[in-house]
Amino acid sequence: MNLKACAPLHITSAKPVILLGWGMNAIAHLLKDRYKVIDIATDYSSDIEIPSLNGILSGELSGAVIKSGKFIDSAALAFIAKEAGWIVTTLDGSILPPLHTCKNYSLPGLIIAASKSVHQDLLSAMQSVAV
Repeated sequence: MNLKACAPLHITSAKPVILLGWGMNAIAHLLKDRYKVIDIATDYSSDIEIPSLNGILSGELSGAVIKSGKFIDSAALAFIAKEAGWIVTTLDGSILPPLHTCKNYSLPGLIIAASKSVHQDLLSAMQSVAV
């Protein structure tokens, strides 16, 4: 496809669902009053399908909190989400570090959010607990 014919990815209607990666379950109780919270550690089942981080691209999720992002998977999805207009920060709300400063081809923990309000909810939850 010609680049001039390409259109940016826009995720227009994300469901009020938050995905918590491994080790992030300490914030689940702080979000359950506003979101359906999927905690990988407790909700994963071989029988019942749950959204993966890919759900940010399909609108199945409105946010995610993950402990780290490998360049070849979750960091790549976070990059795509950011390019589509989502907010992506570290767990303390800082901008992402330059890739060349990262170790083991990983970004640090990430907050990925469809909007400022979702990001603020996730950031507040992270600031309320020691994860």
